[in-house]
Amino acid sequence: MRTLCATILLCSVALAETMKVTPAEDELAVLHNPDMGWVLYENYPLDQRPGGASNLVNLPDETFEGVDHVALMFAWSDVEREPGVYDWSKVDHAYDYWAERGKKIQLRMSTESLLWWNQLDPPAGVGVPQYVLDRLPEQSRQTRYCDGIPYVVVDAREPFYRERLEAFLAAAAEHFDDGRPVTLVDLRAFGLWGEWHTGFQYSSIEARREALIGIIDRFCDAFPRHKVALSYSYDPDAPPELRDGPIDRYDPAFTANYERFLHFSAFDHALTKPNITLRRDGCGGAVHSNERRLCQEAFAAGVGPMMSEFMDGYHSVRDKPQWLAWMIEDALSLHPNYVNLLGWQMENARDFLREQPDLIAHALRTTGYRLVPIEIEYAREAERDRDFVVASRWVNRGVGRALRDYRLELLAVGDDGTIAAAADAGTMQTSRWIKGAEYSHRAKVRFADLPAGEYRLQLRVIDPQDGRVIQLPLSEAGVEEAYQIGALRVKP
Repeated sequence: MRTLCATILLCSVALAETMKVTPAEDELAVLHNPDMGWVLYENYPLDQRPGGASNLVNLPDETFEGVDHVALMFAWSDVEREPGVYDWSKVDHAYDYWAERGKKIQLRMSTESLLWWNQLDPPAGVGVPQYVLDRLPEQSRQTRYCDGIPYVVVDAREPFYRERLEAFLAAAAEHFDDGRPVTLVDLRAFGLWGEWHTGFQYSSIEARREALIGIIDRFCDAFPRHKVALSYSYDPDAPPELRDGPIDRYDPAFTANYERFLHFSAFDHALTKPNITLRRDGCGGAVHSNERRLCQEAFAAGVGPMMSEFMDGYHSVRDKPQWLAWMIEDALSLHPNYVNLLGWQMENARDFLREQPDLIAHALRTTGYRLVPIEIEYAREAERDRDFVVASRWVNRGVGRALRDYRLELLAVGDDGTIAAAADAGTMQTSRWIKGAEYSHRAKVRFADLPAGEYRLQLRVIDPQDGRVIQLPLSEAGVEEAYQIGALRVKP
């Protein structure tokens, strides 16, 4: 009996010395973290006209508050009009304008026609520079039409084309270096708008693949430190069975030709590249089952950050609330870290941002990653200058993923609110955390030179790339962007 009582007493002491905490989650918190969020399109490098399509020209007082990213739209032909002479002035002006307003910058850069601006005087967004077109054989150029507007596409296997493309990509990579950082580079390099469809029509699938593989390789080689976003759109030039089925949901019955779909557009090759990620231009009404399967399998394999772009503008659906809500959910179903503002730019995007705050907030709570500690376990008492163990369980409630492994830091905070000591609690494998699973992290922690006494134990998550603190959806805020966990007693 005495032994049993002693055992119970020892267990009670052990339990009393261990704290298990469930941090209070704020389900409505809107977070602004790196590598995720809404994206505004800026067309200034293409269009500087009053009444045109540039936000900074036509809406100079609009800051698009709550939008963290701006994608600059331009074509190869807008930068290089003469061989080897690169004029980045218009791109830089737009970059500086939005960077000064706190936005992160993406390159919505195309080496193919952007169609609508081809009709300006002088033309803009043509794609391949005229001097390159003039050097290509006639059989290596084709004129196609969209909405009655002609655009020129070329055979991407041509040696002179490849030579000049490589030079342009190298110049772009050099220009947008650490001094002008960008978070994402579009691989818009085949077909209309560079969206990987309705481009040069090759005599065989193998000739087509040779061209597409050459493009993919050159972009990936030029930007080895960047994620390069390839549109995984179906191609209307493909056999109909590759794009068959519903456009509002995934139906596996329409993926019998999935391998052919991958082969036709060289998506199978693209997925072998470590810096390739995917974007879908056509959310909310144009995504078929083969594309949805590609997105799901690529995401499961670690590809990211995904990008979702809507196929329609806000003004055309603003009075159709059910359709509008479905469009948002369709975009979110494709695992995005980034979603473009419905309406793309100008008044269309501004009105969506102003008139639909609930949808804006809902997407911010869903897009990208949303890391939540659901349980923290640690010793209630710690000895001075000795390790103690902190174990935690986490979930990611977002549909995307973090791009890096973040570091966990613990703080011992005094009654006066000052940080008495900070301790590294190890690097968590956050880049692997996806929705629908729980993840454990365990670390030995030591507060060096911390005097004995009572402290509040707080945590924060750090991005090792720049030291930025990652926001968590927790209710109990601590000091310096940390979050309250519980009490800690440090013994002499």
